[in-house]
Amino acid sequence: MKSGRLQFKAERFKTSYDFKRYPDLPDSFENNWKNNSRDWLILLDGNTELRRWKCQTVANYCFGAMATADTIPCGDTVAPGEFTVECFVPPRGFHGEIHAITRTRDIDGQWIDHHAMQTTAGGFQNGRWLIHDRFSVKLGKDSDYAWSAGCFILASQDLAALNQAARSLGVIPGDLIPGMLLEL
Repeated sequence: MKSGRLQFKAERFKTSYDFKRYPDLPDSFENNWKNNSRDWLILLDGNTELRRWKCQTVANYCFGAMATADTIPCGDTVAPGEFTVECFVPPRGFHGEIHAITRTRDIDGQWIDHHAMQTTAGGFQNGRWLIHDRFSVKLGKDSDYAWSAGCFILASQDLAALNQAARSLGVIPGDLIPGMLLEL
């Protein structure tokens, strides 16, 4: 039985922004792993906490192919405040069953729309803000660290547990669940 009172809460610790092992060196896989996956993604029914999972909520994959033209460091990180989760969206190239983060802003002030994307002034859509796991096709297992370009990243077994919990509560593909991100 699905409750209309389901909601997500994300708790981000400010130390999560301190992800560079060596602050004076450039962003890279070798450097951007400090304070990884310290945040929480929490599923609530009203005020009752049902489950919580460790996750990465700060964009620490802000180099190479994922470099953006943001005006501030890790600007694609979802900003504190309200967001909406669209449940069980098509995974495309992602592993497992994933969810979209929609109807919110990143810390650079850019709108993340109902498609979990941003649209530039010229009409180009970019990004896709998601809740997904850290499974690496190359490794055939989870990577040692979560690499976020703005998404909320969980371990594979935690994403599976989130999905099982959601299904047991009657959540189906396309359901919208409100969320709130807090910084502690």
